[in-house]
Amino acid sequence: MPELGFFDLIFGFLLLITPVVYFHELGHYWVARKAGVIVDVFSIGFGPEIFGWTSKSGTRWRFSVIPLGGYVKMRGDDDPASTPSAITNNVEGSFANAGLYWRMAIVAAGPAANFILGIMLFAIIYMSVGKQVIPPVIGEVMPSTSAASAGLLAGDRVLEIDGIRIRNFNDMRGLVVESPNKRLSFVLQRDSREIEVYVTPNSEYNEQLQLDIGILGVKSPPSGEFIRLGLTDAIAEASSDAFHMSVVILRSLGRAASGNMQQGEVGGPVRIAEISGTVLNQGLVPFVLLTAVISINLGLINLLPVPALDGGHLAFFLLEACRGRPLPVGFQAIMMRGGIALLLGLTLFLVVNDIIRLLQ
Repeated sequence: MPELGFFDLIFGFLLLITPVVYFHELGHYWVARKAGVIVDVFSIGFGPEIFGWTSKSGTRWRFSVIPLGGYVKMRGDDDPASTPSAITNNVEGSFANAGLYWRMAIVAAGPAANFILGIMLFAIIYMSVGKQVIPPVIGEVMPSTSAASAGLLAGDRVLEIDGIRIRNFNDMRGLVVESPNKRLSFVLQRDSREIEVYVTPNSEYNEQLQLDIGILGVKSPPSGEFIRLGLTDAIAEASSDAFHMSVVILRSLGRAASGNMQQGEVGGPVRIAEISGTVLNQGLVPFVLLTAVISINLGLINLLPVPALDGGHLAFFLLEACRGRPLPVGFQAIMMRGGIALLLGLTLFLVVNDIIRLLQ
C-alpha cells in the first residue's frame, strides 16, 4: 500500500462520502416533498454550519463541520434523528402528520437512493469502460492445495457454492476468501454432468487486509471477456452485482452476530479514509467503483432494524400498521435515544480501533 499523506486521506474520504450521503438524504428529501412534508434543513455533515443557502421552498441547504454523515430535518422534528414528540403530530407539513405509508416511503427512500446510486455508477462504468467477465471455470489446479485434495480438475465449471449461484470467477474468489478453514459445498459441471464436492480452503494471513483469508489453490482461465455493455445490459448486470454484494454484506453481518468476524473485517471512518485515499491514487474508475460499493453498503446497513437508523423507523411503522395505532411516543423517544447512543459508541470504538491498527 502506498504511503498516504493526511491530505490524501481527507480529500479521498470527502470525495467518497459526500455524494453517497447527498444521494441518501436526497431520497428522503424528494419523497418528503412529494408527501407535502416541509423540509427545514438539508445538511451534509453534523454540527455548526460552515456555509449554506436557503432555497425558495424554505429549506436551508448547508455543509457542516463534522463530515461523517448528514440529515434532512423535517418540519416538527425535535432533532436530526427524528425523535418523535407528541406536540408534532398535528403540525401542518410535519413528518409526524403525514400518512403512515407516506412516512414509510420517506424513510425507505434514503436506502433506496443509495442502491440506485450504486447501480447507476456500476452501469456507467460498464457502458463507458466495460466489464471484464471471467467465467467460473477452473483453469489450473495447484498441487498440494485444498482444491487438489478435494479432487477439483482443470475445466470444471463452478455452478454453486453453499447454495449461492456463481456467475463468474470473482464470485467464487469472494466466497472462498471469506471462508478460511470452512467446509464449502461446490456444485460443479464436469463434462456433461453435475457433481458435488466438499472443499475446505486453507487459511492464510493477508498483511494488507490484516485478516485470515481462504486459499483454494486454483487459477482462472488464461483470459476473460472484456466488453462494453449497452444500457439495458449494463443496468441488469449492475443490479445483479448489487444483489450479490448485498448477500456478501449480509453474510459478513451474520459472522459479526455470531462472533466469528475477524478484526481486519471491521473498519470505521479512518479505515474508509485510508481505503478511499489509496483507491483514488489508483485512478478514477476504481474510485467510482468503490463509491458504488460504499453506497450499496450504506443503503443496506441503514435498513437494519436499529433505532435511529432508517430500518428502526420502518420497524416502528410496521408495528404501527399491525397494531392500528402508533407505539407510545415516550417509548419511541427512549428507543431512538438509545439507538443514537449505541451508534455513537460503535463509531467511537471503530475510530479508536482504526487508530490503534495504524499505529501498530
